[in-house]
Amino acid sequence: MLWLPTKKWHKAIACLTWRRRRQHGARLLLWCFVCFGLTTATAPPKFALSVEIAELTHAYQFDFVDWETQAITNEIWRQLWATSPQTNTTELIQTFLKQEAQLEQRQAELHKIFVSQADPQRKSESLTQELAILRAEQARLIPQVEMALVAQVESVLRDEGFTIAGHVFPPVAFRLIEPPTLLIISPRNKIERQEWIGLQPDLSDSLRHDLETALDQRAHVSSYITDLGGLGSYPTMVIRNTDLIYLVNTVIHEWVHNYLLTFPTKIAWAYSTEPQLRTINETTASIVGQELGRRVITRYYPAWIDRLPPPTPAANQKKSTPAKPSEYALTMRRIRQEVDRLLAEGKIEQAESFMEVERQKLVKKGYGLRKLNQAYFAFHGSYALSAGSIDPTGDQIRHLWAISPSAKSFLDRVGWLNSYEDYLAWLKESN
Repeated sequence: MLWLPTKKWHKAIACLTWRRRRQHGARLLLWCFVCFGLTTATAPPKFALSVEIAELTHAYQFDFVDWETQAITNEIWRQLWATSPQTNTTELIQTFLKQEAQLEQRQAELHKIFVSQADPQRKSESLTQELAILRAEQARLIPQVEMALVAQVESVLRDEGFTIAGHVFPPVAFRLIEPPTLLIISPRNKIERQEWIGLQPDLSDSLRHDLETALDQRAHVSSYITDLGGLGSYPTMVIRNTDLIYLVNTVIHEWVHNYLLTFPTKIAWAYSTEPQLRTINETTASIVGQELGRRVITRYYPAWIDRLPPPTPAANQKKSTPAKPSEYALTMRRIRQEVDRLLAEGKIEQAESFMEVERQKLVKKGYGLRKLNQAYFAFHGSYALSAGSIDPTGDQIRHLWAISPSAKSFLDRVGWLNSYEDYLAWLKESN
């Protein structure tokens, strides 16, 4: 007898087919990210250097493809079946922030032990165990925190018109995690980002030191392993923090990068290859993150309103006096200028000795600077990005934001920028 499926089975099969199509779509999105994002960040290194890096770091490299595959699969599950947290959102967020404050305190104590060289092995054991317990407690809470913040951010984005058929597009999706650490390679004779490799998060200071030392000796380069505040992906990676305003702003900041990727223009797709467009992209994300983040905080967290920074002034308002560079920023600028001079004269060893002496001075003043070398400066970029920067892009984009009728009209105009000349034409038109 021929078996004919019932309507219930038809629905089940259709649902399964749709889920498979969503998974295929997620994998396609992942490969687009890998092909157009990660692989265009830097030029291929020399073969010998690649071999040295691979041999020394293969056990610690971060698997971006595996992370993306799992994160996208989990995000599909959330979109289909997950429900919003049933507990009080304010209490939920406050509990998370308290947990994060405890974790940061213990991590700072652990870092201080290593920097001071005061018997780190013996003194760090109890702190490491305590950190593991705190992380396990927080891990159970984080999915609810993420869903709560997604709902709040999307409510503001929906009011701003970022919707298709009533749904925010692209959907807000992020994970509160420790992003990968980043290994930066620079030549010793000049400050230049020659290569970067994503490594596992939470690498201990001692392991970072061992890897850097081995690379410096075997490959004759300058290396530096650093933490990241976040990483563009889908879902995006957002570092955990005790500052709720920072968290909300960062979630929106990363969403802006995803929104700009929906335009077939270079403003996002040439991010890695055109520095001027990258600066516009990042400045746009920062301003929109801050201004829409302000609306989220005002709507849902009135107790935090007093902590908000001043809003971006309107086009006809007088600009505030720019902040003076901090003592630390001025010191780093002085060090960088001297290092550039020494390297230009071919005095590599002298430049490295100078940086180490200056690092020790900063440590004595309370700055937890684990390492200071060519790769450090290659990662942190030009000192013009400090509070004393003379780059006009920030003021220009603040002006364009101020004269735009809405957040969506502003972002849509940015999204269609296909060259720096397009940006200059927009500026000329706005004056």
